Amino acid sequence: MFMIRLILFVISLAIYNFIYSQNLSIEGKVFDSKTNKPISNATVQIRDSRIDTVTNNDGEFKLLYPDSLINRDIVIYKADYDVFSLPLNILNAPKIEIYLEHRKNTTIEATNKGKVANSLDKALNFVMNDWVALGPKDKNKFDFGRLQTIPTMNPIEGFRLRGGIASNSRLSPNFFVKGYLAYGFKDRKFKYRGEAIYSFIPKDYYDGEFPKNNLRFIYENDIFSPGEIHPRAMNDLLLVTYRRSKNETTYREFFELNYEREYLSGFSNVVWTRKSTLTPQGELMFYTDKDIPYNEFSKLNNFEVGLSLIYNNKPHYKHTNRHRTILDLSSPLFSLSHSVGLKDIMGGDNSYHRTEVSIQKRFSLNEYATIDVVGEYAKVWNRIPFPLLIYPNQRQRFNIENNAFFLSRSLEFVADEQFTLRGVFVGNKLLLNRSPILNKLGIKELLSFRATYGHLSSKNIPSPNNQLFVFPYLSHQYEKGKPYIEGTVGITNILGLLRLEYVHRFNYRNYPEAILGAVRLDITL
Repeated sequence: MFMIRLILFVISLAIYNFIYSQNLSIEGKVFDSKTNKPISNATVQIRDSRIDTVTNNDGEFKLLYPDSLINRDIVIYKADYDVFSLPLNILNAPKIEIYLEHRKNTTIEATNKGKVANSLDKALNFVMNDWVALGPKDKNKFDFGRLQTIPTMNPIEGFRLRGGIASNSRLSPNFFVKGYLAYGFKDRKFKYRGEAIYSFIPKDYYDGEFPKNNLRFIYENDIFSPGEIHPRAMNDLLLVTYRRSKNETTYREFFELNYEREYLSGFSNVVWTRKSTLTPQGELMFYTDKDIPYNEFSKLNNFEVGLSLIYNNKPHYKHTNRHRTILDLSSPLFSLSHSVGLKDIMGGDNSYHRTEVSIQKRFSLNEYATIDVVGEYAKVWNRIPFPLLIYPNQRQRFNIENNAFFLSRSLEFVADEQFTLRGVFVGNKLLLNRSPILNKLGIKELLSFRATYGHLSSKNIPSPNNQLFVFPYLSHQYEKGKPYIEGTVGITNILGLLRLEYVHRFNYRNYPEAILGAVRLDITL
């Protein structure tokens, strides 16, 4: 009986505390004390508790806490700034403004590293920043870049040189221009891209700062592989590019007008309209079964409109130079896009609907490792020629870049409906971490798994009756119930930017010109 009364008393006390305790709130904004600019992604915490939040990209925060913690401190901290703390019980304003001071000893580590380490750090930072100011850094209106794409090699152009410029907010905080010029020494052709962007939100430096509210016009004339990169992805491949696209690449010219809007809630959308022309090169040709002799100079004209929706409930970014890096990959990112091809409008040759869905997320195994997972689904609903169908590497880069198939050719697996699953495991404090030398160098374990499976409807199989382009001779369908699978094992974070891995092809190994395995060195930027 005594135990029953004790239990009832404890329950009653808990209910009493629940009813009569109150949740308090504090709102505020965090600034840099020197520049008076808002600080994003600063951590705001109640000392010695699990109650915390981070400032958004406008430096704002809101924190809810029980009144039982009123006698504790609120603590705000961020890298390169002194920690700020203040007792909660002295705050009586509905909103507060907090100014963080730069930490005075942030450069001490660099000076103690030694000349070799400092020189290496400077070289890495130079490459990773990717853009160089044209003129004094505090006065320049244009930057030169991207440094990472200046020299590249590919089977179509041989050695390729590319250079570009981009304006910053000193020219105009709302209107930006950028572009590049490239030249291939093998095909002896110039390629180029130009953009004009109007931002409805004034920017601190460049047009890509979060949140975007941009109207953009693009004109591009460059090489493009329908199976190696997504039709809307930037043509920014590094080092040896289009390795899997020999004789499966086109020259592409397009005009595009798009509007992109990002919200502090994590929702974003892009609407676009694009007119494009694909011209085959090398051994790739566009011809039907009735084209005998076939026309080697045929082109594919396309006009489409589209809408893309993206959601990530933790859109916190770190901005450096012309880059932004998302700080929290633990929140899943969802994307949905739909494009419509319009025939006989603006010279379009095809009428179609294409739908794409993807989700990506990073899982953390405490401090020991991370696992990045990306799942994708794509479907084309109508009859279209093979350059507009779906291939495993047709992807866009969002937050997690683990989305390449390394051993399949660009147009090897053709489908109008496709599922893809990718996963990458990176060790943080595992075996290599136990070696003092490897730990000091930051080298980490790397494992990856990639699988794709699809289906090709009979309406998209070329025949004399449907006038579709004949598939390239190395293209084929997935075998029923048999996905294509490959995996890698290696190390990453070498010098902070390289990965070395062995890639193995697990099936479809008897296909013509199949690459069964390869050792690859790549940049992880």
